[in-house]
Formats: sequence, structure tokens, C-alpha cells
Amino acid sequence: MSALISFVSVAYWTRIARRDKARERKQDETRQSIEQARHERDDILMRLVKIETSLAVIDQKVMPISTALQTILVKELTHFHTPRMDHLLSRIGPPSELTDQEEAELTAALLERTRDMGNLISDSERDAAFILPAIMRRAKVECALLQSVMARAYVLKYVAVESLPDK
Repeated sequence: MSALISFVSVAYWTRIARRDKARERKQDETRQSIEQARHERDDILMRLVKIETSLAVIDQKVMPISTALQTILVKELTHFHTPRMDHLLSRIGPPSELTDQEEAELTAALLERTRDMGNLISDSERDAAFILPAIMRRAKVECALLQSVMARAYVLKYVAVESLPDK
């Protein structure tokens, strides 16, 4: 009888010990998978932050081609010209501060500059005066496009999801 009781008690406690070890193993595996998921999430977040930082730097440094060309042409045209034309050239932008009437006045002055002036201006400056009105229109469109894109800024929201161990 005592042998039977000893056998049953050993079997009972052995079974409980195995169950506890299995439960601990399962909990360890769950903890490891949760920790691995956290590391992966942290890696993804770090990469996302790097991408956002790079995008912010690019947004600050990118200047549309037409705007850059406009700036070069304005520098070339503001040497010794009339004060009114220099004032209008200084207000070209970006963004353009010229009214439609001032823009028409500047375009007329630039067109006059291409015809008259004779030897007072170089051929390069004459060409710059000829193409600047078209570049001004393109730069204005690009500026408006960039502002509309920036107005629709995307906002990312982070949501943490943890998998809980099964009960």
C-alpha cells in the first residue's frame, strides 16, 4: 500500500513538474518572440526616422529648376539698369511679390531691353532679358505647385501592438 501511495505521489509530482517546465518553456518562447518583435519594430522606427530626416533635408534644399534659372537671370540683369526695373527684379521672388500690372511693366521693360540699348548690354544679357518673362511664369507655377503639395503634409501615427501570451 505504501509503495502504491509513493508511486502515485511521485507520478503526480512528476506530472506537475513537467507541466510547469512546459509552461515556463512556452512563456520563454513567447517572451523571446515579443522581444524579437520589439527589436524589429524599433529597427523599423529608426529607419523611418532616418527617412523622414532625409526627406526634410531634401525638402529644404530642393529648388525648382525654373526658380534657380530665374535667380541666375535676375543676377545677370541687375547691373546698371534703371532703378524701377531693378526694384521690380528684386520683387520677383520666390514667391513672387509682383502684381499683375507690375509683372506686365517688367515684361515690357525686359522686351525693350532686348531691342534697344545697342552696345550698352551684352548679347548674354539681351538673351536673359528675352527669356526671363517665360521663366517667371514657369517659376510662379512651380512655386504654387510646391505650396499645394506642402499644404497636404502627411502625418504618420504610430500604433504599438503587442501579442499577449495565450492562457
